[in-house]
Amino acid sequence: MIQIGIVSDEISLDIKEAIEIGLQLGIKNYELRCIGSYEKIIPYVDNRDIEFILKNVETGKINITALSPGIFKIKPSEYEKIKFELETALPDTFKLARRLNVSKIIIFGFVKDQTPNENIIEILKIASDYAQSENFILAIENEPRFYCDTGKNTSEIIKLVGAKNLGANWDPANAVGAGEFAYPSGYEFIKNYIFNLHIKDAVNYPEFKCTLIGDGAVNWFGQLKAIINDGIISKINSTHFNRFPYRCTMTTKSH
Repeated sequence: MIQIGIVSDEISLDIKEAIEIGLQLGIKNYELRCIGSYEKIIPYVDNRDIEFILKNVETGKINITALSPGIFKIKPSEYEKIKFELETALPDTFKLARRLNVSKIIIFGFVKDQTPNENIIEILKIASDYAQSENFILAIENEPRFYCDTGKNTSEIIKLVGAKNLGANWDPANAVGAGEFAYPSGYEFIKNYIFNLHIKDAVNYPEFKCTLIGDGAVNWFGQLKAIINDGIISKINSTHFNRFPYRCTMTTKSH
C-alpha cells in the first residue's frame, strides 16, 4: 500500500508545528529540507531541532524518508561550490542521515550553463561512488532549467553514470515546467530509475506555476495508477501544501 509523506517545511518551517499538524492529518513520513528558515538547509540546521526529530524517530512517532540538502543545485562550472558539496556538505549529510536512520539523499542535476554533459556525469560518478561506499542512495530531482529537467534527460544522465545507487526523485510537475508531457511520456523514460516521487501539480502557461493536485497539467490519476501497477515505490511525498495542508492531503489521497 502506498504511504503518503510530506516535505516538512511545506507545512511549516517550525519542525514542531510541522510534525504536530502532519500527525493530525495522519502523516507519519517526512522528508527534511529547510528547518527554522529557508536559509537553514539540512544538514546545517539547529541542533535542538535535530534532537526533537531524533526523539520522535526513536519513539516511532515519525519516519524520515529522505534528506534534501540541495546538493548540486548550482552550475557545474562553480568549482569551489562543487568541491565544498562533495567534500563537506555530502559527508555532513551522511552523518545526519545515519543518526536519523535515513538511506536516501535527494540531490539535483545542475543548473544549465555551457558545461558539457561529460563533466556533469563525471561529478555524479564521484558523488555516487562516495555514497555507495557509505551505503547511501542518491535520487536526482528533475527541475526546469537544469540538465536533469525532464524524465527523458534525467534518465539519460543516470544511465550514463551507470551507478546502481543513483536514481531519480521523479517530479512530474517539474517535468511539465520543462516542457515535457510528464505522464505517460516522461514517465516511460524515467520509470526504471525512480527512487522517490514528489507530488504536486503545475501549469506551464503563461508561465510555470505550481498548483494543487488536479488544478494543473499532470495526469495524476494515470501517473499514480502506473506507479502502483508497476510496483515502483511504496512511499510518495506531497511537496506543495501552500497554506492548505488539509486540502492538499485530501486531494493526494483521493487520487
